[in-house]
Amino acid sequence: SILMKIATELLKEIRLKIIRYTTLREKIKGPAFAIITPFCDGGKKVDWQALEEYVQFLYEGGAKVFYVMGYNSRFSILSDEEIMKLNEVVTRKVKSYNDEECVVIIADPLHCSTETSIKFAKHGEEIGADVISLIFREKVYFEEQVYNHFKEVSDNTNLGILIHEMPLNNGIPGKPSLIKWPLSLLDKIADLENVVAIKEDTKDDNYTQEVIETLKDRLSIITSGNGMKQWLTFAPNCHGWLSGSGGFNPKIEIDFFNAYLSKDLEKCNEIINTVELPFNEIKDKFGWHLGIKSAMDCQGVMSRLERMPLQQLPDESHAEIEVMMEQIRKNTKYFERAR
Repeated sequence: SILMKIATELLKEIRLKIIRYTTLREKIKGPAFAIITPFCDGGKKVDWQALEEYVQFLYEGGAKVFYVMGYNSRFSILSDEEIMKLNEVVTRKVKSYNDEECVVIIADPLHCSTETSIKFAKHGEEIGADVISLIFREKVYFEEQVYNHFKEVSDNTNLGILIHEMPLNNGIPGKPSLIKWPLSLLDKIADLENVVAIKEDTKDDNYTQEVIETLKDRLSIITSGNGMKQWLTFAPNCHGWLSGSGGFNPKIEIDFFNAYLSKDLEKCNEIINTVELPFNEIKDKFGWHLGIKSAMDCQGVMSRLERMPLQQLPDESHAEIEVMMEQIRKNTKYFERAR
């Protein structure tokens, strides 16, 4: 009877885990809003108050999926301690809303050991995060090396796991320096019980389609790099996309997603043509990370201040972005200033 009780409890725990991970997959849909890190004191400090205000701004605009993501969140110029605090500040702020629809995705450092990834995952559990985004930036010599990393983290955390899938650094001489993930590798990692999502970040539509066909029934798939227009070509088999212009007004992408769900493709294309494509001219000319920060500054959302060696755009470039934003503002309600 004791063994029966133990078996019953184990089965109950397994069922609860399956339900939890399935629920997480279902929640990760539409725009996933990347958290962009604000700085103060000449870039020497993270502006934690501005960070909380930004999370609030996103939530009030309709955001449900909050993604602390290595590059948008400036991990390359943060210490591990700052990254951990960033994960915590965002998680606690989102969880303070008591909104069951919200999902918080935190992340591990861009370059770290498996042990450090586990440390960040365990901290994520402590603070109440839902998912940890794992990136693999070490040189790769064989597929099992990547699988074993994800397996080790999976075995040591109950958090959901998102695969931050971007081209791998090849460690074999004489081969291309960057290689796409073998589909067989993604297929194997997707079978780990708490892997719930993938951010497909190759920006190669043909490969993205292959990933979708391989994983669409098991993981929530987020496209990255080309916004709403790219995502629309893969829907409904692709579940969401990484936010772009929604960074300075989340309602842009929330309205787009709701229009899609209502089968109002005319509205979807109107938003793409009047907001996303014109804004892409800024992104393409000045680069995504500095361009979005300047646009957010123009909108009164966040200071464009950065931390060296990253630096904000020169004043003349920022002034040009202000002019471009004003030109777009004339054609859409979405470019009203936030504050």
